[in-house]
Amino acid sequence: MKIINKDKIKNNRIILLQGENGRKLIKRRLEKEGFKICLIECYKRVFKILDTNMEVKKWRSYKIDTLVVTNSESLHQLKNIISSTNQIQWLFGCRIFVVGKRLFRIAKKLGWNDVIVSKYANNDSFIKKIKETNFKN
Repeated sequence: MKIINKDKIKNNRIILLQGENGRKLIKRRLEKEGFKICLIECYKRVFKILDTNMEVKKWRSYKIDTLVVTNSESLHQLKNIISSTNQIQWLFGCRIFVVGKRLFRIAKKLGWNDVIVSKYANNDSFIKKIKETNFKN
């Protein structure tokens, strides 16, 4: 294991690019390690306008019962755009795959019961977790 000289770290400056109002976890950790951080909010997420009633009707007719969600904004947006009736009758009955404990807690707090955590937000991890969950003997 390579030992890093703390004096060298103090001279390192890092530009951290993130979305508008992004989480500060990485910034705090790097600062704690002694790096000087310049934070730049370089993008903004804008949610697509959907005809939610039509979309939910379509999803329900396709018998969608599993969701894969990789960020908290999508979790909140799903809850906000879908009517209370459809939340109760369909949305919160879906199994939901999320990344990490933080999203697990958010999904539970918002109303999902069947929440499965994938360790990583990549295709292989999700496919493995979905197969494990859906094909248990």
